[in-house]
Amino acid sequence: MLSSLLSRRKTILVLLIGIYCAYDLMVALYTAWDFTTDDAYISWYYARQLVSGKGLFWHVTLPPVEGYSNFLWLMIAALVIKLQLPLVSSMKVISCCSLGLALLFLYRLARLFCSPLLSILPVFLFSHYTGVTWWAVSGLETLFYCALSLALIWQCILAFGYQTVGDRPWPNRFSLYSTSHWIITNMLLLLLSLTRFEGIIWIIPLAVFIGCQYLRAQRELVFKDHKRLFLWVSIIFICFVLPYLAYFIWRLIYFGHWIPNSYRCKALAYGQFLAVDFDYFLFITPLLVLSVPYLLSANKDCRHVLLWLPSVLYTLLLWKANPVVTYGLRLFLSPFALFSILPVLGLNQLIQYCKFFRWDPEYLAAVLMLFITWFFVPGNDLNHLSKSVAEYNERTQNRMTIADLLNRKAKRGDSVLLDDCGIIPFFSREDIRFIDAQCLNNSDLTQKPFKNDLILYADYLNSKVKPDWVITNYYPMEARGDYLTDLLYEKHFFKNYQLVSTLNSGFYLNKNQLQGKKMIDFVYQIFKRVNNTGYNGSLELESQEPKW
Repeated sequence: MLSSLLSRRKTILVLLIGIYCAYDLMVALYTAWDFTTDDAYISWYYARQLVSGKGLFWHVTLPPVEGYSNFLWLMIAALVIKLQLPLVSSMKVISCCSLGLALLFLYRLARLFCSPLLSILPVFLFSHYTGVTWWAVSGLETLFYCALSLALIWQCILAFGYQTVGDRPWPNRFSLYSTSHWIITNMLLLLLSLTRFEGIIWIIPLAVFIGCQYLRAQRELVFKDHKRLFLWVSIIFICFVLPYLAYFIWRLIYFGHWIPNSYRCKALAYGQFLAVDFDYFLFITPLLVLSVPYLLSANKDCRHVLLWLPSVLYTLLLWKANPVVTYGLRLFLSPFALFSILPVLGLNQLIQYCKFFRWDPEYLAAVLMLFITWFFVPGNDLNHLSKSVAEYNERTQNRMTIADLLNRKAKRGDSVLLDDCGIIPFFSREDIRFIDAQCLNNSDLTQKPFKNDLILYADYLNSKVKPDWVITNYYPMEARGDYLTDLLYEKHFFKNYQLVSTLNSGFYLNKNQLQGKKMIDFVYQIFKRVNNTGYNGSLELESQEPKW
């Protein structure tokens, strides 16, 4: 009877924590709903091009370039456009549903390691982090990808016969090996690889896990049954290798590059050595310390590699990444979700080892984990979220203003050199030819002679291309523009251009209110090319900078 009472109390506590997580997320998602990142419109632009019959081209007159990084997400967006559903809200709903599934998969995965009360704690930890809310409403594939990765690890562990903690144990786990779960595992791996280019690296933790199983089980793994071994290898080829190989060959023929342009441009940024890795390491350091007792324990099995190895792989993959693309741990959310199970296991291991109290140590583990999460993990501050959305939307409104200006003033077929290719091309006329000042959507910058040589490309723009419009970014707090823009100024490129408009955006010094002193941190400058005939003087940057 006492055991039943304790079980009922734990169930109530699990429900209370779950309800709190749901409430906190719903309020935060509602607060941040109006945020849509500019990068989302890049994928949606390609999706619209595909639906309209123009293929995956940035512009029909330009060579194909793989400027997107989320093929499957792009296909979903194309389906939404084809069905004439509201694009932005539909993609956000899909992302939020993916978040719900991700939390469910995280809980089910944790149940393979610990009790229901301890299993809800990783859900609380992950959902508490403000970056989860921010990227769930962004319009990007982040939470969709996260849900797939959690489902992949969960199904892989089930495929190798592991049971939920508390289930009746079987004398031989080999009899629980599941071919159906193995099929799902390979299908999820395929979906991950189609969603983002780096999805293919999830093969590595799976392979290490299987290798560890093979060594630990004294070759009594699935490999002992040759018929099942042949079946499982066949499943790998049918459900993953052949479909992915077909996609990869098509990609290679269509775009002509082994590595997607998006990865080469942003994950291999010049001068960004270990910048994002250091940020991620600082973030997880308290959680890593808590994980040590479990990682050092002798009774852990091979499953632990599935929880920490993805974090290691992503730090290696993103060692030169641009910090802009990993704001709010965007690219680390999947590894972080898996890692969130480890501190719970480590804390529980430490409490059981020290035996602080005679009563159930799970209650103490739950209380400590809740406190540690609140103290060390940035949560959903609604005032800060609301302010961040308002500040970002000010820049979004400036982008819409630029698109409107081009739609009204640009001549048919005008070329526009632009360093912020998202909303502006999406809402501009189709005949306008946008030249991405970064290599993301610019095929010229992906190949010689301009590859890794912006100085030569600046000469090319100045002498050959001579775009009709130029839209530059300026960062007044750093007193600089983008690198290519600065090169163009050095070459007196703008002497043939007239400054048409200046649009700025910024933030308020009061962190929680949209009032008080405002700091301008971002400026758009729109230039129009003028004919040399009748031109009475040059326009220099110094004379055209905004006055603060």
